[in-house]
Amino acid sequence: MKWIAVSISMLIGIVACSSEPASPSGSLPVVQNLRVNETETKGDTVVLEWDALTVQVDGYHVYWSSSSPGTWHEYVVNDTTVTEIAETTRYYYVKASRGLDYSSGNSNQVDTKGTYIYGPFILTAGSSSNGILFYEDAAGVATGVADSSEFAQDIYIDMVNSQLYFFSGDHNSVEYPGGNHTPLCPVTTSIAPDPGSSVWVDSVLVTSSSYYYGHLSNDHYIQFYVDSVFSDGAYISSVNYQTIAGLRLLP
Repeated sequence: MKWIAVSISMLIGIVACSSEPASPSGSLPVVQNLRVNETETKGDTVVLEWDALTVQVDGYHVYWSSSSPGTWHEYVVNDTTVTEIAETTRYYYVKASRGLDYSSGNSNQVDTKGTYIYGPFILTAGSSSNGILFYEDAAGVATGVADSSEFAQDIYIDMVNSQLYFFSGDHNSVEYPGGNHTPLCPVTTSIAPDPGSSVWVDSVLVTSSSYYYGHLSNDHYIQFYVDSVFSDGAYISSVNYQTIAGLRLLP
């Protein structure tokens, strides 16, 4: 596992692992305004920031876990920002310390988890619901007629040689006008491929009990799960929409 600090002097080390970041605690103020810098957070790189305490401190303890509740890992920095290369989406807290004294409690919690949109969403080839559009900021989805220029699908479903495929919304602009460019690929890791990777394609075979990535035209990444497939369509049971643009981390 690699960690990158904003400057090498900021990173003191990975010092502990605990089941709960509630202890130790002390008399120092609670760290305020922990936040993800969404402008700098891209790819597999997460940038955290928080407000400096007005009292003298020796350092700040950053706690992270891939689940909440979960196993909390700890590392220490001596500045109010840190940049890390993350292998999964995570939850974060921060505490300050001076000697053996700590903040009296945790900072606010932030995470990079994305937002789940639950279905089922049914896509059927050659029907009035053969396309799907993912709303900005994970506000929901809409299914509609990909054959119509009035519906700007991100993905559509179609049969090719008796096999069912998902297609990028703009794959066939003659028969399916108005669609958005959404490269696709099956999920193999918790990090979607780099946008320049040859893994991204315009069409993928649809299979049941399978996860897929999509790279939306607004530079947000999604992960969706196909629960089951029928003769000419599929049930998408859930979508995870990464609300931080450019961040390729998804559960």
